[in-house]
Amino acid sequence: MKNIVYLDTSFTDTLRPKLLSLGMVTFDGHEHYVELDLGDPASAATVSQASDFARHCGVLQQWGRVPDSSANYAEMGRRTAHWLKAHAARLGQPAHVAFDNPLDFELLGHLLRAVGEWESVLKVIWPLDVEERFARFDGALVADAVCEQLRKRGLERHHALVDAHALRASWVAVNTGKRVRL
Repeated sequence: MKNIVYLDTSFTDTLRPKLLSLGMVTFDGHEHYVELDLGDPASAATVSQASDFARHCGVLQQWGRVPDSSANYAEMGRRTAHWLKAHAARLGQPAHVAFDNPLDFELLGHLLRAVGEWESVLKVIWPLDVEERFARFDGALVADAVCEQLRKRGLERHHALVDAHALRASWVAVNTGKRVRL
């Protein structure tokens, strides 16, 4: 279980999804978060395509709250590839990338393909769809508690890093009966 990375993304909309931000948390709590840099014209153009949900339900209102996370799309891909490879090297084995929405993993794949890193990263990760397990009531309660704790950092639900932490907390609670620490 220690080789799991929990993934969540935010994206423009479900019809023509384009990545806005990506958050990942390891089993032991190491974080990776990147978001499009609003100062970059191509990134700003992507953000302008965001749905009303992304605009008004907490995604874009939380932009800029994680230090050093802004990047253009290519830099997001390079940073993410480097982080995943470094994590697998630290573990000494491939990592399972857990997601509760297959679109999250698909967007990760698009990002890594765009920077020519998909094949190399695919050697050190395996997809793990946990949607069914995440939907359990006990997991949802623990996820809510973690989200409440992350408010101290100025982050709330629908922020990709918060939702990755919530997924981690839920998975650990459902599979071990224990609570995670932030």
